[in-house]
Amino acid sequence: MFSSMTLAILTIITFFTSIISAIIGMGGGVLLLSAMTFFMPLNVIIPVHGFVQLISNSTRLLVLKLHIKWRFFIFFIAGMPFGAALSAFLLKDVINESFPYLAISILIFYAVFKPKKMPQVEIESWGWTIVGFFTGIAAIIVGAVGPLIAPFFIRNDLEKEEIVATKATMQMVSHLSKIPVFLYLDFKFEEYASETLLMAFAAIIGTHYGIKILKRVNNVVFKRLYKTVLFVSGVRLLYRFVEFHI
Repeated sequence: MFSSMTLAILTIITFFTSIISAIIGMGGGVLLLSAMTFFMPLNVIIPVHGFVQLISNSTRLLVLKLHIKWRFFIFFIAGMPFGAALSAFLLKDVINESFPYLAISILIFYAVFKPKKMPQVEIESWGWTIVGFFTGIAAIIVGAVGPLIAPFFIRNDLEKEEIVATKATMQMVSHLSKIPVFLYLDFKFEEYASETLLMAFAAIIGTHYGIKILKRVNNVVFKRLYKTVLFVSGVRLLYRFVEFHI
């Protein structure tokens, strides 16, 4: 489907963006999604990207499985399927495509620049059910769900490995939920099997290298990197919102 050069470029990009995601817990998925826009049509990007990110996140959670905060995950997964089911209807008929970009960017900027007197974005365990519901919607409509759930991990009771592992587990399920929706929308995964599998293999290798680096990064540096990448993601989403209205 694609030239050897294009496939090589996408594979290399997938490798390096997977390293970034393994170190910081996010950023790589958005970068990969952006890079893919230069080589693939939009109707192909989100399904292929979703499968590659499914593999990338699955690798992170398997390597860091002892650090997963299962309490958060169980509540998250309770709400997510309902959002994923609703997204197919919204995608076809209802939603203003620009709104999710604005809403997520506002949430990000609040979490990153929150004044000390303002409340933390530090939800109780049951609150992850609501996050899961909206993540189920965003997984299909926006593509990369990392920027949506990332602000809720800016809290003082989590270590860096717990953030990366738990976030990867949530993202894995969100990407898994996309597959039935795209099959319902009649996307032909088999037509892009070779590209998808090669990129997925690169994601596995990149993730393993990234986790080795993560273990050497201290918590203070990690949180600074986390907020920096989150801010950049917010700027990008806000730019996408503005693009819709120019």
